[in-house]
Amino acid sequence: MKPRLLAISGSLTGIIRELIDSPISVGRLEANQLCLADPAVSRRHCTIEKIGKLNGHYELVDLDSRSGTFVNGMPILRRSLEHGDTIRIGNTDFVFLMHESEITDSPRRRATDFSPNSPLETTRIAPPAGLPSFGVEVGRMARDLTALFRISNIINSIRDSQLLQRELLQLIFEVVPADEGAVVLLTDFEEDTLEICRWSRQSDAISETEIQRELVHRAFWERTAVQIDADPDSGNPQNILCLPLVAIERTIGVLYLTSQHPAPPFREDHIYFLDSASRIAAVTLENILALDALRSENSQLKQQLNPASNLVGESRQIRQVSEFIARVAQSDSTVLIRGESGTGKEVIARSIHHSSPRSERPFIAINCAAIPEALLESELFGHEKGAYTGAIGMRKGKLEAAEDGTLFLDEIGELAPAMQAKLLRVLQQREFERVGGTRPVAFPARVLAATNKNLEQAIKANEFRQDLYYRLNVVSIAVPSLREHSEDIPLLALYFASKYAQKNKRPFKGISSEARSLLMGYSWPGNVRELENAIEHAIVLGLTEEILAEDLPTIILEEQSAKLVGARYHDVLNQSKKDLLATALRDAKGSYPEAARTLGIHPKYLHRLARNLNLKSDPL
Repeated sequence: MKPRLLAISGSLTGIIRELIDSPISVGRLEANQLCLADPAVSRRHCTIEKIGKLNGHYELVDLDSRSGTFVNGMPILRRSLEHGDTIRIGNTDFVFLMHESEITDSPRRRATDFSPNSPLETTRIAPPAGLPSFGVEVGRMARDLTALFRISNIINSIRDSQLLQRELLQLIFEVVPADEGAVVLLTDFEEDTLEICRWSRQSDAISETEIQRELVHRAFWERTAVQIDADPDSGNPQNILCLPLVAIERTIGVLYLTSQHPAPPFREDHIYFLDSASRIAAVTLENILALDALRSENSQLKQQLNPASNLVGESRQIRQVSEFIARVAQSDSTVLIRGESGTGKEVIARSIHHSSPRSERPFIAINCAAIPEALLESELFGHEKGAYTGAIGMRKGKLEAAEDGTLFLDEIGELAPAMQAKLLRVLQQREFERVGGTRPVAFPARVLAATNKNLEQAIKANEFRQDLYYRLNVVSIAVPSLREHSEDIPLLALYFASKYAQKNKRPFKGISSEARSLLMGYSWPGNVRELENAIEHAIVLGLTEEILAEDLPTIILEEQSAKLVGARYHDVLNQSKKDLLATALRDAKGSYPEAARTLGIHPKYLHRLARNLNLKSDPL
């Protein structure tokens, strides 16, 4: 089969685009070969091109887009695509396919178009307790039983939730005279979030019927069928039938059917049939949803454990770090990781562990500077019962908890001299004793250590043991500061912005050019950790879907202002802002909302500006 893109979420869900040998441009402009009408997509967002004529591969290239291009959840500038890669462009997800495969994790469509809640005249029909009466003709009963048999066979063979819901609706349409239908799942009770799979009898198309949220709530919470007949005079233009999807004892959603027929089309025998069909499908659907949740959780955990997923960047320095990890991970040698605070030393340590043969074993981290010296020995070695006052039972330490996995000693340069001697013995003898104990305990774990201190100078100052240094410094790596690979700042910023936007349930469309320039120009003494904090600050306090310059921490703005024409420029600019705000507040008689409307900004932003400029609360 030809290489292709399969849209699995967004406005193009279900669309398949075959790739050709010539480059394909993707963006918001209609001139692109693949046009995405999405405000989160740049006009010319990215390209997909084939490299090499025979047995060539495809590369995805970001064209300096504002919201970034992501492959398997990671921001990229240029990436060779492999079969099964997930590509996110704006709000649309694609899967890159090189050969036939089954896609099983297709996201469900999320509801966005619900009519306002309004009082509705409804008829409730309780679910049947037994078989329908013999008044139902034999032919109709045979038809319904045949349909239920088909539903049971087909539904139980499906392992994809979207496909199951569509098949269920199509099979229901063979018996029930509905024009359009939907399976409505309640996925978040607190936020009243609905996920909808729709279908229409006409041309097997996806329906656009609106969902009456009040009917859904009644059917779901009361666990009963709810029917409303068409009455144009009262504002009900269509017949609606809702039934709960009950999986044994748990309601997971609602079947929602509509008909435009002037006479009520839904009969009692339809209710009997739908109740049976929904109960057959609900159990299988609940199992698939639970499996999907486990798959999603497993995928997230694998991404967290994948070394490549934690090293964001495409600079030469980051590539060298990745190559170092790949080489050293396969050995059991002790590794000393050196670098400034915030450069990601623990990230590298975890990457080494998860790339090693010990990846299934424990990774135990301990910060030698964060634990008081009096407690550190017990924390590292553990203690026996009665070893000291308060030791009411035996307790394993970090060394023992590491088993045959990896022990990571962060801030090793802050270790007290007495503890340095004890750690040296552990590394030499590969055994230790718990505090208050006499029996040696084996120590088979691999040791990784990290420091931001110059250990050579510490040795000269008699602050660090030279013999311990040699034991730790078997293999070492110097982690580059963010200043040394500043070209990775845009990718890191996009990665953190996407992470915290998702965590805080905030929409995110990109980083403005002004904010990006400020990020690139800042010195970052706190390295990647400071950048992450700055982006989280911007996401939490920002008022728009885009990170703006004013959303960044004040220290970044002040440093950049000082680099301009001089302090005078900064003072004049601030004074101009202060005068403008004071005038607007005076004209509005001190009303911040009114002044904000006059200035064309959000009241919260006006309050923030006034606070940053030390503007008095009463400018009158």
